[in-house]
Formats: sequence, structure tokens, C-alpha cells
Amino acid sequence: MALWGNNDAKGSGGTVSLDYATLTVTGTGTTFGQVGAAATGDVIRFGTRTGTYYGDAVIVGIASTTQLSIASTSGLSGSTISGVQFDISELPKYTTWDSVYSQKTQSTAETTVVIQTSAAATSGIGSDKVTLVSVVGILTGDILASGSVSKEVSSVSGSIVSLASTIATAIASESSVIVTRASGAKSSSVYGVAEEGAAAAQTTSFALTHEGWVGITTYKDSEGNLRVKTETLVAMSGITTGNTPLYDGNPLA
Repeated sequence: MALWGNNDAKGSGGTVSLDYATLTVTGTGTTFGQVGAAATGDVIRFGTRTGTYYGDAVIVGIASTTQLSIASTSGLSGSTISGVQFDISELPKYTTWDSVYSQKTQSTAETTVVIQTSAAATSGIGSDKVTLVSVVGILTGDILASGSVSKEVSSVSGSIVSLASTIATAIASESSVIVTRASGAKSSSVYGVAEEGAAAAQTTSFALTHEGWVGITTYKDSEGNLRVKTETLVAMSGITTGNTPLYDGNPLA
């Protein structure tokens, strides 16, 4: 069984549901096992990148046009999969066991550290204000944490940070304080990139030097800017694409 192929657009009409306990996928209106459709060794991708995505799994058996079995759920989010769209791909099978690309380990609330500082004075139980040694970069909506305290920042005035609610545990003077900010969801996935897709992305944040199977990780930095990291998994030509979304100038759309 080949470790990968060159087709990222196999037949995937209909919808599917998954029984996590038995690793059985049941389809409605599907054509599993038919020419050009899902086959043993292919990867089934549950959900859509432009909607709810549940992850990838390797197909290890085809029982009928409406039933197949998968090797593992390690690459899936764990959420109920019932009546969802799917794609069939010949992407590298090993990525379904790679934690980088597993939906089970995807971050939905990635944060970045704004500042690490300390308390300039003690804030007692019931207080909603903390005086800090430095407040550089802190904005309303950031999260202030010290010990067991974790509160949203409501405002900053001078060296005093006001919190959205009172604290139940005192923050002693000189205690370590960390302020973080949500920087957007982090997402990693494997894309089949054809020559046309690589060309379309050339002048964008998704620019690549070649086509093939590529791992793409996207996230937002502390300023809200989109960042893209790429990992070449297999450099090859002749990739057939068509799954949603296509890799082009904006594969997230």
C-alpha cells in the first residue's frame, strides 16, 4: 500500500456518520468502493474547512457503498460526527497520526503573552484593581493571571489595572503577574497543492516554492495579523485537486 498518492479529489458525494466505538463510518448517498471513490488506504476527511472540521482518518476496509471502517480516531476532534460532508484524499497517511495535524490537539483559543511583570502593591480579597510594576502593552480584554487569579482587564490607568470582577484570592506585592491576549484560533492541515494553486498563492501569505503535499499552519499574532507556516511533506508534481477548500490565494475561504 502506497504511503500517498496524487489525488486530492476523489468522489465524496453524500454524507457520513461515525461510530467512534466500532470505527465504522455509515454513509447516505455515498459510493464507497466504486471507481474514483473511497478505497482502502485513502484518507477520509470529516466535515469541511469552511464549516466544522472533525479531522482525518485512514480507511482500512470497505464493506459496501455505504459502509467503511477506519484505522483510528486519533486524528479526530472527538465531537459527534453525524450527517456531515466529507472528502476523500490520497494525502500522506502518516499525517493522520501526527499531533500537529490532529483535530484533537488543535487550539481554538491560542494566546500570546503581552507582558510578564509583578505586582507593585498588595491587592486584597474583594479588590478589582491591581497595581503593576509595568503595564506596557496591556489592553482592555487581556487576561491578567497571578497564582490562582485569572481575570479579564476592564481598563488601565497609570500603573493600575482594573479587572472585570473582584478577586477571591489576594495578590501579594512582588507576586509574578502574566498578562495574555487571545490571538486567534490556530489551525493546521495538509493540503494538496497543484501547479495552478501554487501560482495563485505566489503573491499572498500562502506562497510556496513548489507543489505537492504541504502542511499549512495558520494563526494570528498579538496584533491580529495572519501568520502562515508551511511544511513540505512531499514535493511532487501532478497533484489532482478539487476538495474543499482549494489551495490558492486564500485556501481558508
